[in-house]
Amino acid sequence: MRTPKIFFTAIGPLRGVLALVLLALAACVNSASDPAPEAADISIAGNLTLKGSEPGAWWAVTDDQGRVWKITAPTSAELALFQQAQNHRVSIEGNRQGKYLNFEQIQPSRVIIAP
Repeated sequence: MRTPKIFFTAIGPLRGVLALVLLALAACVNSASDPAPEAADISIAGNLTLKGSEPGAWWAVTDDQGRVWKITAPTSAELALFQQAQNHRVSIEGNRQGKYLNFEQIQPSRVIIAP
């Protein structure tokens, strides 16, 4: 039984398109499966601000390079300190967390308010 020539001539260009689609899918899977950066101890300094509006407001530090660092899981003592130090320069030591939207994150272990 013979297969029509038209069938093979139509499959030729489709193979190239199929190969490109498979390569694109493989690239998407690789970029989506990259692990988040490992948590590491870091120290940052910058201006402390409250971002957003209630009830979803969050504390952040904008460093000298303009990066915004979201402060994760502040304690009640830290929250009281942040209220007093809002819009002042602070230094925060803590554990770097995975990104939140486009923002870096830090879980503080020590907060120092600049005089």
